[in-house]
Amino acid sequence: MKQAVLLPNIVGFPSESMRRYAMELERALRQVAGDAGDWSFEAIECKPEEAVARRFGGANGEKMAGRHARFVKYPRLIRSRAGASVYHVLDHSHASLALVPPAAQTVLTCHDIIPLLAARGLIPMPTGRFTKYTFPLRVQCMKRCQTVIAISESTKRNLVEVAGIPENKVAVVYYGVNRAFAPLSPKDSVSYLEERQTLLAKHQIPSNARVLFHVGTATRYKNTPAILHALKALREDPELGDNVWFLRVGADFFDDEKELIEQLGIGDRIRHAGRIFDDNLLASYYRAGNVFVFPSIWEGFGWPPLEAMACGTPVVTSDVASLPEVVGDAGITVAPLDHSGLIEALRRILTNEDERQQFRERCLVRARRFTWEECARGTLQVYENVARAAR
Repeated sequence: MKQAVLLPNIVGFPSESMRRYAMELERALRQVAGDAGDWSFEAIECKPEEAVARRFGGANGEKMAGRHARFVKYPRLIRSRAGASVYHVLDHSHASLALVPPAAQTVLTCHDIIPLLAARGLIPMPTGRFTKYTFPLRVQCMKRCQTVIAISESTKRNLVEVAGIPENKVAVVYYGVNRAFAPLSPKDSVSYLEERQTLLAKHQIPSNARVLFHVGTATRYKNTPAILHALKALREDPELGDNVWFLRVGADFFDDEKELIEQLGIGDRIRHAGRIFDDNLLASYYRAGNVFVFPSIWEGFGWPPLEAMACGTPVVTSDVASLPEVVGDAGITVAPLDHSGLIEALRRILTNEDERQQFRERCLVRARRFTWEECARGTLQVYENVARAAR
């Protein structure tokens, strides 16, 4: 029996997307490998020590407890699992863990190298003052691994061309999409119209509104100002009758974005629903949007557009990085800094119901390509190759 030890982020690490990746991949690996029966899996759970947090106290104590967990406690837990066939670091933010197990048996998933691209001026995004020093250290840890899993062909190109990782060390395995993200079926207790009207009423949005929906994180590369300028222009479009609204889920706006909202005079048409961790509820928000707008400057993969497509919501997103790989012909892509192109693409979907329905049908077909079972199969193939090479 071959064993894979999965190394997710420490408990409490502030990344919901990485928690989801670890959870979904482990579940799918157990399901897919169950048919073959020659692999077992263990996911290590590493919690920060409360004693360390108390010793330093407050926010500083929590920070020190997190560092102790990552750099002291976690390596001990890995060493106690000696003899496994494969050790898989599930997030490159914890790349230092790749220094602990045997290099020939170590796999690491790299989700993107956006901080490095920004630090080198390759994408227009501010970055931390120490990123140009710290991220290359993560790259060195990746280079030690037998295989680095990239979540898209775009990320693989970045790893090879910018990070300098040998191409034969990088394998592409796409994410999947949770089954909660889907259109309503005739078996559901409510219709699409009833669900949408209930959700819009909750946020005091008229039932006949044209809704731009967006999922945001507290990062600059999501390019929220482009959406705000588009909302201003669409509100002034006579064909849309000042009935365009912007519904956002996730992180709050940055202070300068709030100032921009005030300057543009669009605050009365914006609703922020906050963070949503229930996939079924989040799916209802996707379905409520007339169009999902995602003009990101860069993405390692682009989960939100995929979730929107799986729900049958047309997508307007950027034509850079991995986004065209994910969306294909099921959405409209424009350059992230092409504000007029974004406005026209959104207007096209909001004013043409026949075309919107065509995009909806393409979205559903495209989204079926991305499943967690397929992700698990690709990951398991990487494990097999690593275990074979180690033998």
